[in-house]
Amino acid sequence: MPRSSRNSANGFRCPRKRITTEPIHVASSNNFQIAFEESARSRKLYEQNLDAVIISTPNKFHETAATGALTAGHDVLLEKPLAHNLESAENIAEVANRTGNICMVGYHHRYRNVCQVAKSYVEDGYLGKITHVDAQFIRRRGVPGRGTWYTSQDIAGGGALIDVGAHLLNLLYFWTDWPTITDVMATSRSDFGQHDDYSYLHMWGEDDQGKMYDVEDFVTAFCEFDSGMTANIQVAWAANMESSHSYRIQGTEAGMTVDITNTLQEVEPKVDQRNDLKLYETRSGRRDHFVNSEVIVSSNDPYRDELETFLDAVRSDKRPEMTNVEQALDVQRAIDQIYQASQ
Repeated sequence: MPRSSRNSANGFRCPRKRITTEPIHVASSNNFQIAFEESARSRKLYEQNLDAVIISTPNKFHETAATGALTAGHDVLLEKPLAHNLESAENIAEVANRTGNICMVGYHHRYRNVCQVAKSYVEDGYLGKITHVDAQFIRRRGVPGRGTWYTSQDIAGGGALIDVGAHLLNLLYFWTDWPTITDVMATSRSDFGQHDDYSYLHMWGEDDQGKMYDVEDFVTAFCEFDSGMTANIQVAWAANMESSHSYRIQGTEAGMTVDITNTLQEVEPKVDQRNDLKLYETRSGRRDHFVNSEVIVSSNDPYRDELETFLDAVRSDKRPEMTNVEQALDVQRAIDQIYQASQ
């Protein structure tokens, strides 16, 4: 797919490019460090006649891969989180802004129809001013790749918070117009994955018996924001309770619950997929009364819609408003604040 060259504000110019259907190989968890140390190999990869690069390396290597692709003139779709720590995330954002290339981050839940409809009620003022949010993303047994890079502080940057918690924070910020955390109290702990007797039914990734496990599998936090809003946050890779991915949003005029629990077949044998949006309000009409409304929203494939958004952005040379690098950086800052508060 040919397209014209890009001229960014700082004069950076990209060559005429095309989208390729040939696969871009990412090194496995056993040899990724060696691969990224081979700079000649990386240069050869990015010298191809490409339009875009999709990066899904372990978190620690997001910066190396993304900045290399951006500097070479390629647009980037990067798996979440933006990076394994705040400094690395800031470096990626700086290079994306300096080069003028597109950098999207894979927060696919934002593309769910139900999440977009929920946002429309907030934008229309239906809830009034949002005062408080209860948010949880809990897996009954869902420690990924126990003992692999997923559970390495050095490589992943953390555990449940930087993994599933990143999705939770992204949606919370999206619905509440990107406030700033002013104060946070948090606790993190590891109660399950590092133990030899950790029991589960299925596991995402390989089970390496927790040989490399120095991250948290549970985080709870209470956050205060500059908007006056507060939030209770709970994320867990493993807990002795039902899996849940849900939000309770309280406003001065109405309330809203969003339940997008979507258990993975690779983790739980009984798949639970929810697409629930409910509204709660109190009205006066002859008599004061409660109104509970169920909003019916069709399901969609958020991964497909995310990819279509990225490809449309590549074709048009326009940075997307959805899941862009600046929003991902805001999420990374929140993750960093919660981790610091939990120490």
